[in-house]
Amino acid sequence: MMTLSPELQSSLESKIKQFEEERTMPLISNMELRGRKIGEEIGALENARDFVKTVLQARLGEVPLDVEQYLNKVSVLSTLQEIVKLAATANSLAEFKQSLAKIQS
Repeated sequence: MMTLSPELQSSLESKIKQFEEERTMPLISNMELRGRKIGEEIGALENARDFVKTVLQARLGEVPLDVEQYLNKVSVLSTLQEIVKLAATANSLAEFKQSLAKIQS
């Protein structure tokens, strides 16, 4: 069996460690990064829609089908955030729908 000098042994161990780290590092392409970002955006929209529905159910007792269908079409997070505020402050379903109509136009 051959023995290495301490310097060579240290260098070899360092290179082996570096090689192992490089092999286990996940490689993420730009397309995968874009896909992740799109997935995060979709998730944020879904969470915002769910939050609006939860607030409406807690405050007004229901989420009408037409409101749910409208929420599913909204694709701008800031709009959904405004709708959450409306849901949290509306005193009735009629008031909420009236305020929602202003956002739609």
